Amino acid sequence: MKDLSELVSSLRKKAGKLVEKHDLLIQKNDKLSEDLVQLKEELADKNQQLNAVNDKIKLLKIAGSVDSESTKDVKLKINEMVREIDKCIAQISG
Repeated sequence: MKDLSELVSSLRKKAGKLVEKHDLLIQKNDKLSEDLVQLKEELADKNQQLNAVNDKIKLLKIAGSVDSESTKDVKLKINEMVREIDKCIAQISG
């Protein structure tokens, strides 16, 4: 009978340790989930900043080309851009 009570006691201790480990893993998982959400938000912010910088670069390139090219070339580029915008609008509408 003593062996049985020792076995039960040992099982209870092991079960208690498993419950503690389980609780710790749940806490760790919750923390990692929070970190993941935060990192996704930071990534979205960085992507927005990158897009804004890319847009500024495009504008600066266009502005630089206006200074160095003739008016005729600039008009051709503007007309090309307008055609691309019209195509985009047609795709969205259609």
